[in-house]
Amino acid sequence: MGLLSRLFGNGEPGAKGAASGAMPRGEPGHIPVAAVSEEYAWLRDNACECGGEWSLVQQSVSSSPALPEHLKLDRLEVACDDCGRESVFTFQVDTHSPQYLEEQQAMMKELFGDDADALFGEEDSPSRRS
Repeated sequence: MGLLSRLFGNGEPGAKGAASGAMPRGEPGHIPVAAVSEEYAWLRDNACECGGEWSLVQQSVSSSPALPEHLKLDRLEVACDDCGRESVFTFQVDTHSPQYLEEQQAMMKELFGDDADALFGEEDSPSRRS
């Protein structure tokens, strides 16, 4: 399985339930998720009103003073492949969740191989965070 499949999911059924029940909603309009892969599963499961699939236009990450530091806001600007409709979805990502940490560790290993811990220090390794 490649890096993109691990990060963005592989279209397995059941992802919608996992994303929708990941954690309590912190702020209105934010979709709570435990990991980035759940964001893309949510987009697959919540197609445009016309039935078309969403394509990513731009993505940005920020924090909010109203949320704990470990909760990040991931803003996805998307466009429908069929009708061109544009939309913005804001996901609330729990950077302390085990799924998030596992995805980060897998991405680091994919990018840097077994040297990831040595390059970034053991205390910065996603598998070493608590």
